[in-house]
Amino acid sequence: MESPVDPTVQIRGLNWAYVLMGVADGTLLPYIPLYLFERGLNPAWIGLVLAVAASASLAMGLGWAYLADRRFSPERMVVIASAAAAAVALLLPVAGGAASVAVVIVALSLARSPFMLLDPIALRRLRVARRTDYARIRLRMSAGWAASAVGSGALFQAAGLQLIPFVYAPLSALVGLWVWYAFKPSGATQSAEPAPATMKVRAVPVALLTFLLSCLLLGASLAATQNFLVLRISVLGGGALLIGAAAAAQAVTEIPTMGYTHVLTRRISHRALFAIGCGIYLVTFVLWAFTSDALVAAALKLVVGVAFALTLVAAVMMANDLAPSHLRATGQALMKSVLFGLAPIAGSVGGGLIYGALGPRTMFLVATGVVGAAGLIALVAIRPRERVSQPPDVPVLAPGAVTPPA
Repeated sequence: MESPVDPTVQIRGLNWAYVLMGVADGTLLPYIPLYLFERGLNPAWIGLVLAVAASASLAMGLGWAYLADRRFSPERMVVIASAAAAAVALLLPVAGGAASVAVVIVALSLARSPFMLLDPIALRRLRVARRTDYARIRLRMSAGWAASAVGSGALFQAAGLQLIPFVYAPLSALVGLWVWYAFKPSGATQSAEPAPATMKVRAVPVALLTFLLSCLLLGASLAATQNFLVLRISVLGGGALLIGAAAAAQAVTEIPTMGYTHVLTRRISHRALFAIGCGIYLVTFVLWAFTSDALVAAALKLVVGVAFALTLVAAVMMANDLAPSHLRATGQALMKSVLFGLAPIAGSVGGGLIYGALGPRTMFLVATGVVGAAGLIALVAIRPRERVSQPPDVPVLAPGAVTPPA
């Protein structure tokens, strides 16, 4: 059992873990499509590489979550992942041709896959805090991402994308050092909750399966639009600085939105919150389809930040409501693996093929239909009578929630 720890200390440690993760990711994730493009890959091949990377992350992420629920400390897995990601990133400068770079990107995705366990770590440690505290902690990642994306974008535009691994590697290592310092991970999980002995729990409730379908459609549309918007901005004349600023703009609007999701959830359900976010995405994708100005395309990421915050917070909460209490890491990993793992496989491949063959406008319009379907499905994914009843301030799992993202 965990020894009693001051909740204030717990939350301070979580706050900085999310900030550091956001800072590290902001120097890498926004630029991967452009990095691959500069190394000679066309949109279709970029989509394929990103899909393979997502497949690898999906498989490994589910495996890590299974072990985190049953055998090993998720904190220790995050520490190991940070060191592995730093080491793999440093292979990018020595990768020769486009094929070698693609292999390293896939390996980097594998190394980073345990990072999805940061949310289950936070949710477990917030058992003694209010459910709304998760979103307020998660917004720190968006703040770190925003500052990092702008700063790294300016640096990469001035000095070149070849600096990415040398900037990302030490920041990734710093995440692991902080988690080790703040949470003192042991070799085994510290607070596993036994499965109910008097109740047979279905492994995957029907409502969760329906919701995962909604996540699949949302994630596919996001993978197609977000990855290839980077190329679109570049083709329209924007450089790494504008791409970084666009990523930061999204994070800037995520922060206040996440901070106030608890106000919205007092009045509307999580599934309605998710559907509203999908509706905002739908409008944005239509605008992207018809704009021909790089600055306008980048500025629309401000709107995307609101949609991302709403859908991610709602998704974490819905997954938490549906997963059995002793399988919370697995429940979160299923949602994250579909939204940020399985879905990007289809979205990256499909988006790359459509972008290359039919152009960006068609690709954005197809994504519009997909995200609209995701929102409609979410409205019936969790019915009130199926939702787990929990007092608002009970520690069981927290948030108001989000992501990812990725």
